[in-house]
Amino acid sequence: MNHRYFPFFVLWLNVLVTISSAQDSEDNISVAWTETEITDSDREHWAFRPLQVPELAAADCRVGMAGPIDGFVHKELAPQDLIAAPSANRRILARRLSLDVLGLPPNIDDVERFANDSHPDAYERYVDRLLGSTAYGEHWAQYWLDLARFAETDGFEHDKVREQAWLYRQWVIDALNDDMPYDQFLRLQIAGDEIGGQSCSIPTMFCLAGPDMPDINEQDLRRHDRLNEIVSAVGAAVLGMQLHCAQCHDHKYDPLSLGDFYRMRSYFDAGLPVLQRDKHVNELIPQPSAITSEVYFRGELANRGPHVTAAPPRVLCSENWSSAQVGDAAAGSRLALADWMTSPDNPIVARVFANRLWQFHFGRSITGNPSDFGLIAGEPTHPELLDWLACELQRGNWSIKHMHRQILLSSTFRQQSYPEEASAVSDKSYLSWKHRLSQDPDNRWLGRFSRRRLRGEVIRDRLLFVSGQLDREMGGPSVRPALPKELLSTLLKGQWEPSLNPGDQVRRSVYIFARRNLRYPIFDVFDRPDAGASCSLRESSTTAIQSLQMLNSDLTLSAAKAVCHRIPSQADWKVQEFVEKLFPIILCRPARADEIQWLIDSYANFSLSNDLASDAEAQWQWQIATALALLNSNEFLYLD
Repeated sequence: MNHRYFPFFVLWLNVLVTISSAQDSEDNISVAWTETEITDSDREHWAFRPLQVPELAAADCRVGMAGPIDGFVHKELAPQDLIAAPSANRRILARRLSLDVLGLPPNIDDVERFANDSHPDAYERYVDRLLGSTAYGEHWAQYWLDLARFAETDGFEHDKVREQAWLYRQWVIDALNDDMPYDQFLRLQIAGDEIGGQSCSIPTMFCLAGPDMPDINEQDLRRHDRLNEIVSAVGAAVLGMQLHCAQCHDHKYDPLSLGDFYRMRSYFDAGLPVLQRDKHVNELIPQPSAITSEVYFRGELANRGPHVTAAPPRVLCSENWSSAQVGDAAAGSRLALADWMTSPDNPIVARVFANRLWQFHFGRSITGNPSDFGLIAGEPTHPELLDWLACELQRGNWSIKHMHRQILLSSTFRQQSYPEEASAVSDKSYLSWKHRLSQDPDNRWLGRFSRRRLRGEVIRDRLLFVSGQLDREMGGPSVRPALPKELLSTLLKGQWEPSLNPGDQVRRSVYIFARRNLRYPIFDVFDRPDAGASCSLRESSTTAIQSLQMLNSDLTLSAAKAVCHRIPSQADWKVQEFVEKLFPIILCRPARADEIQWLIDSYANFSLSNDLASDAEAQWQWQIATALALLNSNEFLYLD
């Protein structure tokens, strides 16, 4: 052999030996691989135990409680040396209910009508009217879309558009407005195509809503990653389990093995077709030929292990579980998985969703992490309340609106968030409030209603609503409001073409085009997730950028001007009259005497310190500045 080539020969021989050794190692692992058995102790974790309908003792109930929810809350308050706060006044409740249920503020006429309604069931009728509005589905859809990691582009470098993705968003809105039972809502998203054929395949976009990279060369790797991402998303959103931790190795803390992950993945193997470069797959479609599923050691496509048969995670099933226990669906089909998920004997799905509903209404869940019911998630603060909610969800035929009603009618939801009537630091109401803050600063025990900042989508919708600009047209493809020029200049051509129809510029936020690599500015600064993974709980940051956005953006300035135009101008213009009309429009309440006086003084100072051409110009500039200040107030940006 020529000595010049000897080093290359040695290098090539080393490569062959390495490949051979890796294959031998893989084979040895495959043969020797065993799973740790699931024990009775594993199944004794609070989240995995069967649902128990808790009972309240007489001592846990007292006058003023609206139902069992309040009894369970009171039962946990007493050991903390706390009592529930009194009910908020009618005007606050009107705003709270409308923003919570519809994501829109009420009209001042509705507030006053509700505040002065003396009928005993006035509150119940107000709740029912809100739940019957189509705006309810438009608002509450966004909570589910966060969980579904919904967006209308692929993400990654090219972020290509998925033309039909908006159909899934519309399906979610319509399903919520129709009060589709949650079990059916879930079954269609897991196995709609198997239930009703191609006509029911749109809901299965839930499974494929995550990011994708259609342009890569290795389409087998793309399929592998997509299947793993589906299992991770379904595990977090539906089961409250971090299954993705087991795609490479057994879960470090929870009783979830590598085999559990890939058995779960097997349900989706047969629904995902062979992928083709640069082509989107939006819906699951049953494949004509059977697909064999395997374990992949270390999560690597090239490191295949033994074959597995579809089954849910073992810790969530009885010891001798089989798919035949949950209906007539073919073993291994996604319909069998959906049947198992919604079976009355499955405690985890009802617990997870009941906990989410509570979280969406109160700003925090009963458990530490709403998408992780595993061993390190911690005990729920109100375990009996959680089980009662889960049982009530099943008893109420999985009606989501029924659960909303139960929560909204509770005295717990109606509590004050601050002492409205306190006039001095010695007032009893003020001292009680300070005690609650010191004893329970995070409000874990629900001794008051927690104020929380509104989502970016609700802030934008509220700006458009109070200014009279909001276009309430429902449905249809997404719209693209105009972006600031400095932001447009950073985009590639065609990435964001503003809608030409003026009405589309002011549609509800849920209809704005959801691009993974570019969030609409007000959504971005107010913590909208990037849809890269299932999001159960948004961050709630407080940054200078948020204030700058609200003070300086064209959106807010346009709203401030439009609000002022809603108040007819008069020749004998009076500051007090303007303020008395402005407050109900923006804050849904009358201005207080001290606020009126403060603004009268501010106008006098404004006129003196600004050299404007005329009194009319000074009035107009002050009106805009005042409206802008109210639109930036905590009372406008927070749910109280």
